[in-house]
Amino acid sequence: MTSIALATAADLPGLVDDDASFLAALRERGVTAEPVVWSDESVDWDGFDAVVVRSIWDYYRRPAAYAAWVDRLSDADCAVWNPTATLDWNSHKFYLRDLADAGVSTLPTEYVERGDDVSLEAVFERRGWDELVVKPAASAGAFETRQLSRAEAAAAQPWVDDLVAEKDVLVQEFAPDIEDGEWSLVFFGDEFSHAVVKRPEPGDYRVQEKHGGSVHVEVPSETLLDNARRVVDAVSAHLGGDPPLYARVDGVERGDDFLLLEVELIEPELFFRTDDDAGDRLAEALLARL
Repeated sequence: MTSIALATAADLPGLVDDDASFLAALRERGVTAEPVVWSDESVDWDGFDAVVVRSIWDYYRRPAAYAAWVDRLSDADCAVWNPTATLDWNSHKFYLRDLADAGVSTLPTEYVERGDDVSLEAVFERRGWDELVVKPAASAGAFETRQLSRAEAAAAQPWVDDLVAEKDVLVQEFAPDIEDGEWSLVFFGDEFSHAVVKRPEPGDYRVQEKHGGSVHVEVPSETLLDNARRVVDAVSAHLGGDPPLYARVDGVERGDDFLLLEVELIEPELFFRTDDDAGDRLAEALLARL
């Protein structure tokens, strides 16, 4: 009998509720599937046929432990999805530079390495932006992220200096398009599964539900789908392998273009609750690879 570990966080030992249909779909197919805490050092990962990374939502707060865990998985005698090279690459948002170099449309971004000097006022002047967003290269859920206007640059500079002293940082043009909604398009392998639009609370830019955002089921246009597929293709080409088992492509529409904000390949919420068949589709895609 196939045995699969669904990696999760210590404070989510039973996975998140949204993953319930995927877990049920695996068990209905005769798979022994169980949530396993990624940071539990007593776990024998060799005891599983595969590890599927799901709700390890605290990984970015423990970068050293996470890197060590990915190394352990690399040496383990089991399949890992998404593969460990993907887990390593996607954990640091400088991957957006790789995709931009490959022709993917992304937000204009300055990539600031830890310890470098960066002046917000100089960035505003050089780029001609009115607003920008500062975020760590390793983060999720708007952690340590701030939207700033030109008028706030001087007051925010000490905070930025402290952040850059400790971490690599992205400084991005603020996308007002996000007020109309951020698309999340979910792919299993190279097949599109389903999509949602996440909208921020009025007056905010953060689309996460914990910050007041809301989720809406919508059908993407063929143009939008083609743009999202190009992102998945660019990821596959960069990593030199098959398409990821799962990918969530997040971005905003601007005219006929699609600006990539993130491609989530580690632990994205996949919005199973918005599509009754999505759990089955991922289970079938996983078993096909096994």
